[in-house]
Amino acid sequence: MRIGAGWASACAVVVWFGAAHAADVPLARVPVVKAPPGAAAVADWSGFYVGAHVGAVASDNAWTSASGPVLALPPQPLPFYGHGVSGNAISGFQAGYNFQAGRFVYGLEADASFGTIGGVAGCLGGAFACTTRMDDLWTVAARFGFAASDFLLYAKAGAAWADVKRRMASGGASAVLDGSETRAGWLIGLGAEYAFLPGLSAKIEYDYADFGSRSLAMTDQFGATSDVTVGQTAHLVKVGLNYRLGAASISAAPAPGVPLPQWSWTGVYIGAQAGGGFGRNQWESANGALLAVSSSGGFPGNGDSSGLFGGGQIGANLQVGRWVLGVEASAAAADIGGYAKCATNVVVGINFVCHNAITSLGTVAGRFGQSWGNLLIYGKAGAAWATGNSEAQQSGFASRFTESGTHWGWMTGTGLEYALSQNLSAFVEYNHVDFGMRDTRYADQFGNASVVGFNQKLDLVKAGINYRLGWGAPMLEAGAATPLFVKAPTLPLGWSVEAGTRYWGSSGRMQKDLNDNTSPSRLNSRLIYANQTGHSLESFVRFDHTSGVFAKANLGLGHLVGGQLNDEDFPNLVTYSNTISNMRNGRLAFGSADVGYNFINDGGRKLGGFVGYRSLYQTGNGFGCLQIATDTTCGVTTPSRFLGLSETESWRGVALGFNVRAPLSERLRLEVDAAYLPYVNRAGFDNHWFRADINPQAETGHGWGTQFEAILSYAVTDRFSVGVGGRYWYFATNSASTIFPGETAVAPMQFYSERYGGFVQTSYKFGDVETAEAASRGIAKAPPQTAPVNWTGLYVGASVGSGWGRTTYADPFPTAPTGDRVDMGGALLGGQIGANYQFGDLVTGAEASANWANISGTNTCFGVYPDPVTAGFNCGSRIDAIGAFTARGGYAFDRTLLYVKGGAAWDRQQDQFNTIGVGGSILTNTRTNWGWTVGGGLEYALAPAWSMALEYKYFDFGASSVFSTSAPPALAGVNLAPQNNRLQTVSLGVNYKLGDWMSAFRD
Repeated sequence: MRIGAGWASACAVVVWFGAAHAADVPLARVPVVKAPPGAAAVADWSGFYVGAHVGAVASDNAWTSASGPVLALPPQPLPFYGHGVSGNAISGFQAGYNFQAGRFVYGLEADASFGTIGGVAGCLGGAFACTTRMDDLWTVAARFGFAASDFLLYAKAGAAWADVKRRMASGGASAVLDGSETRAGWLIGLGAEYAFLPGLSAKIEYDYADFGSRSLAMTDQFGATSDVTVGQTAHLVKVGLNYRLGAASISAAPAPGVPLPQWSWTGVYIGAQAGGGFGRNQWESANGALLAVSSSGGFPGNGDSSGLFGGGQIGANLQVGRWVLGVEASAAAADIGGYAKCATNVVVGINFVCHNAITSLGTVAGRFGQSWGNLLIYGKAGAAWATGNSEAQQSGFASRFTESGTHWGWMTGTGLEYALSQNLSAFVEYNHVDFGMRDTRYADQFGNASVVGFNQKLDLVKAGINYRLGWGAPMLEAGAATPLFVKAPTLPLGWSVEAGTRYWGSSGRMQKDLNDNTSPSRLNSRLIYANQTGHSLESFVRFDHTSGVFAKANLGLGHLVGGQLNDEDFPNLVTYSNTISNMRNGRLAFGSADVGYNFINDGGRKLGGFVGYRSLYQTGNGFGCLQIATDTTCGVTTPSRFLGLSETESWRGVALGFNVRAPLSERLRLEVDAAYLPYVNRAGFDNHWFRADINPQAETGHGWGTQFEAILSYAVTDRFSVGVGGRYWYFATNSASTIFPGETAVAPMQFYSERYGGFVQTSYKFGDVETAEAASRGIAKAPPQTAPVNWTGLYVGASVGSGWGRTTYADPFPTAPTGDRVDMGGALLGGQIGANYQFGDLVTGAEASANWANISGTNTCFGVYPDPVTAGFNCGSRIDAIGAFTARGGYAFDRTLLYVKGGAAWDRQQDQFNTIGVGGSILTNTRTNWGWTVGGGLEYALAPAWSMALEYKYFDFGASSVFSTSAPPALAGVNLAPQNNRLQTVSLGVNYKLGDWMSAFRD
């Protein structure tokens, strides 16, 4: 119900926005005022400035050594070293001074960033979970830059300080060590800043901070102190706004004799909002019953919290000159929560699970900002409240401790609000909320009670709309009768900005394979968090310049609400174990940032390459436990109210890709985004909630990924659009590992993560529209077609895409409860050559293609093998090349060719079957499989010789070539190869037409 309320609010925003826009926005437009050619003013960067920023931090933490009592806690000898990556969002402010001499700009800047940036590493042979939390980060740096018109490209270097808290906790030792410090280091960075209004500029910046390696005194709850040496570095990506004090007023006319309207924000308004929240929950202390079930006071626990919310707000503004003062109250239904390990008893190796859920929240705050025409930049501060509940429980323990109520704290934030019409405005906003430390009474059903010290902080990101209720409505001039036409801001010549929101419904899986640390080729365990249904809200923005330069970014938050977890062990306590758990209450967050250049930039037709950054964070939670194999684990079913297993992971990496925009008609546009991620970092941890010794279990690794996205949008007006789309993401590791408590060697691991689904979106465009004709007609019109496209000719091209598929195995033993099929995913890069012949509107042709591929997957085969002690074999495949010879036929209109195709196909595939568990080896068979393919697509002529193609293909390669083994006897003569191999691909192709191959015959 809470999720439904959140999505209802989100849908209300979309529907209200579209309806109000259609009602309030006239088609007649105020012409965009352009400065005369050659008369564009160059920004003067000199002067003092202040600003705000948001962004993300990824911090690398190396726990290198220790001395003191901590070394005596676990069995000896063990290496201490542990490595982890922490990350999260940040927000903050900056202030500085610039001095410009010619085109060179010199400056000094100080900034402060705030967030809850946490991560975990396995230390002291995995016996301890060593966690790091960075709350504040400050820098003071010199800047040196080069000004090019309204752009400032700069480098910076200086000092950095971080407020860092560290904790060491173990399921096998009662001591919980804490330490905090303000650590100093050095910083270097690069950035770009753009002055889009007099005195107002936007920037994007990357900084690298190195805090060195040094010793920190950490003290446990019994007063014993140990010296721990930790090294730390940080990577920061920030996007911000700067305001230069004393700059020219926005009311200054951009051209002589053309006044700008006087805008007023005065009035009472109501509105709707939706967004997401993320933060940190800390259960710091307890007395009474919860302390009693902990061993030697080992109660403290902390964990992440995230979720979605939706609701409304009411407020009032008063404008005095350019300054706007206001007050606002908001309230929203919410589903924000998180879990943490607490009340650990190291004697019996168990712990409680502490959970907090926020069901509603709100703020009462004052607002203070400055008006830039119909753009308002503001800050806010005030009180915040949240209503929710908390619980602490442990499987097998009858008591369930709970509390509920409303608590208060303080908040601060910043935002942008833009007036779309006389009464309607849209805003985006960031809030930081701190509920502080409070003592709360937890009680169970038997009357036992504890007072628990609980600390909670949240960061909220939201978007919404406001409707002004008549009084104080904006006007051209005081007393003027002329209504104010709706007008997108007059951005500098050549620039346009498109921003919007999306709802993404998705499904996916997280999989990890754990190998033995002493026999690395042996598979010990596999967990597959499958069919994870996800719902997320997302904001996105894209900047385009007529020169071809573009930048784009998105940010999304959501829930994982369903699915099934399979946990397999080979063997476990007695024999092969395969348990299932129900999934719910998972979390999802993702973001990207790209900068690129359009090689083809002809009106609305664009083809460009980009380099960017990708981030994906998700947590899957499995509840209950049911054994479906022969082991005794969960032989007595664990009820689904108990949280059993969780996996939290983050993938961060570099993306290289292509982006294409094709106006299919006056109102319809296709956009395709295809990226390959050559390097990604994977950091995560496993929570075995029933086992305190591996809760959490830190995991590190690196690998690669692929992403593909296609969007079909419809222009309701020249600025407001709606659209639908789909996307596919896949990540995999090349190298990953973990270390278990008490072990001296790391255990190799393999991780896969896949997510796919469809979305709906709305967007609004600011600045220049594509053509003057489009503005006059109120639509996003494709450039006029001057001559029909002739598809006849030879062509060559390149393509990038993604593939997913499944192999299945003929199991000679009784039907296994799971497995005997392998889900695969990955990337493909390649090329094609072909020929077309057009007669009338019909086109026929032939094409040959070849692709390098990295498509792989693993699963369990033969789970009911006769010997249950050695049942369950690791099987899998990897495809490294795909090709096809196809005929195609299609229908051409305007610049578009819709086609179908089919023919012969091949792949180069390696199949594996692991028999190490029965004294064998890893058996491999690499062969070329032949089969068939069928598919279709859309090809669009971007330029006289260039076209793009969005294509889908289905492949069936039949059975792989047979291979087998003679040992053990039960497998003798059994076909270990997949009995069928099926694959689906989507790709973005770029073709170059070499010429009309039929012209020689016609001549």
